[in-house]
Amino acid sequence: MAIPFAAGSAGMKILRMLYKGKKKLGTGSKMAADMASKKGFTKTSQFITGTSQKAHKGTMKAKKLAKKYPKTTAAIGGAVAFDIFDDD
Repeated sequence: MAIPFAAGSAGMKILRMLYKGKKKLGTGSKMAADMASKKGFTKTSQFITGTSQKAHKGTMKAKKLAKKYPKTTAAIGGAVAFDIFDDD
């Protein structure tokens, strides 16, 4: 069964967005955790770091699923975009 070009390319676009989002999430959470620890909020810093690590694991799982099921990924991305831009 061949994957249509449009579905595969849309899936790859979603993967690229995941990578960019993951990088921004990691950078922002590191800055927030550093700021919290410098202010003396060590528990908050630990919470931010732990949440960031869980988000990283989630994006890795999403990446694997998107590569395994590119048509489904493209369909979900299209449905989300339709919801965002639909003016009902």
